[in-house]
Amino acid sequence: MQTWLEKNYKLCLLILCFFAFVVRFYRVGEIQSYIFDEVYHTVTAKLIARNDVRAYEWWNDPIEPNTAVDWLHPPLAKYTQALGIKVFGETPMGWRISSVLFGVGVIYLTAELARLIFKDKRIALIAAFLASLDGLLLVQSRLAMNDIHVTFWLLLTFIVYFWYRQLLQKVIDHPQQLSAARSMLFKRLVLSGICAGVAMGTKWSGLFGLGVIWFFELLFLLTKLSAIAPTKVKALKTLLARFIILVALPFAVYFLSYTHMFLQGKSFVCELDRPLNGECYCSQESSTWVSVMKTVTGNDTFWESLEARGGCKRLISHFSELHHQIIWYQTTLEATHNYQSRPLEWFLNLRPVWMYVKYDEGKIANIYAQGNPVLFWFGDLAVITTVLALFVHMFKQLNKKVTGKSKGLLHKVREAVLAFTDVNTGLGKLFYLAVAYFAVWFPWNLSPRIMFFYHYTPAVPLLAILLAYWMMRVWRTYKHGLLYVGLVLLAAWVVFLLFFPNWTGIPVNTKFANSVYFSIKSWK
Repeated sequence: MQTWLEKNYKLCLLILCFFAFVVRFYRVGEIQSYIFDEVYHTVTAKLIARNDVRAYEWWNDPIEPNTAVDWLHPPLAKYTQALGIKVFGETPMGWRISSVLFGVGVIYLTAELARLIFKDKRIALIAAFLASLDGLLLVQSRLAMNDIHVTFWLLLTFIVYFWYRQLLQKVIDHPQQLSAARSMLFKRLVLSGICAGVAMGTKWSGLFGLGVIWFFELLFLLTKLSAIAPTKVKALKTLLARFIILVALPFAVYFLSYTHMFLQGKSFVCELDRPLNGECYCSQESSTWVSVMKTVTGNDTFWESLEARGGCKRLISHFSELHHQIIWYQTTLEATHNYQSRPLEWFLNLRPVWMYVKYDEGKIANIYAQGNPVLFWFGDLAVITTVLALFVHMFKQLNKKVTGKSKGLLHKVREAVLAFTDVNTGLGKLFYLAVAYFAVWFPWNLSPRIMFFYHYTPAVPLLAILLAYWMMRVWRTYKHGLLYVGLVLLAAWVVFLLFFPNWTGIPVNTKFANSVYFSIKSWK
C-alpha cells in the first residue's frame, strides 16, 4: 500500500525544490563584493558576456584590481554565468543566478537518481531533503563558481547511464529482446556520452563521471560481451561503437565547449606560415613524433623541416597551447592556503573553507563552505556500512562451495562481479552508487596541487542517497524505525537552521559564532 509521501511524490519534490530555491535565492545579491574564487570566475564570465577575447588568454594584466581571468577551467559554467549577466546585468544577482538554478537542479536530480535506482519514492524524498539541508551544496549554489554546475552534470550522467544499464541488463536476461531494444540502447548510451562530455566541459573533474562509465563498461565487456555480441564480427563492432560513443564523443563535446573561443578567431589547428599572437604560438621544441623519427633515422634536419614554419620548429594552436598552460599550472603550482585540505578531511567534514567575513560592532557575518554535520557523519556510517556489505558478499561468494565443471576461484570471482554489475539487484544498485560516490572525490588524493573542501561537492548528493537508503532499511526493519529516521531528519533540520547564517553571510553575535560555529577547532 502506498504511503502519503509516495502518492504525493511530485508535490513533495516540488515543495523541496521550492524550498531549495528560496534558501539559495534569499539575499544572494546582498554581498556586492566578489566572494572567494568569484575573483576569477565572475570577471571571466563578464568578459564572455562582452564577447571579449581576453576570456581565453593567460598573458593579460588583471581585468579588475585583485582579480585574474579563469582560463584554467573549461568554459561551460561561465557561459551560463555570462547569460545571467546578460539578463540581470553585471550585478551579484547576474553572476550568481546560474549557480542558484543549477543548485536547485541538483536537489531535483538527487531525488530522481535515488528513485530510479531504488524504485522507492520515500528514499528519493529523504535523499532530496537531506541534500537540501546541506551547507556545502547551499554555499556552492550561491556563488559564481563551477562546482555546483559540474555536480549537476555528473548526476545527470549517472542517471542516464543507469537508465541504460537497466535496459541492458533486461536484454542480457532476455536475449530475445535484443533486436527490439537495440535502438533504445544506442540512444541511451549516446546520451550518457554526451552528458559526460558536458560535465568535462564544465570542469575537468567531470572526467570522473566518464571514469565510472568506463569502469562498468569494462566489467561488462569482460563478463557479458558474448550475451549481445555472440560472434567475433559483432564483438568487434560492439567494441568500436563503445570507443566512438564513450571516448570520441565525450571528448568531441568537450572540444565543442570552446566554440565561443573559436568563433573569436582562436585556432584549433595552425594553418599559418608564421606565429600570430592569440592564434598560433612559436615553439623551439619539435613535436614528439619528430624527435622519435630523428632518433630512429639519425636525420636531424629532414623531419624538423616537415613542421618548421617562420623560424619556429613548430606552430602550436591556441587550443593546444591553452591546455599546455593549464596542465603546466595544475602540475607545478606550489601555493598554499590557510583553508586547504585533504580528501579525508572532506569525508569527515573537518576543514571547511572560509570564503567571506564582515565585522560590525560585536557581530560577525561569515560564509563557510561546510557540510551539514548530521548528513556527513551519519552519511559516513552509511558509506562504511555499504562497503562492508559489499565485502561481506564478496567474501561469501569466494568461500561458497561450487559443484560441477565451473568450480574454482576464477568462477567465484566472475559470479561475484556479475552480482555487483547487475543493476537490477539490490547489491548491484549499492555497488553502482558506491563506485560513483568514491569516483567523484577519492581520485583527488592523487592531485599534486592544493585542494579545498568544495571539491567534495559532487559527492554530497550521492552521500545523501546512500544515507537515505540505509535510513529506509532502518524504517522497515525496526519497530520504532520511523521514529529513528524522523529524529535524524529533525537533527539535520535543526543544524541547518542553526548554521544557515554561517553559510550565507547573515550577521550574528560574535560570541555566539565562536561558541557554536567553531565548537570544533578545525572549523575555524
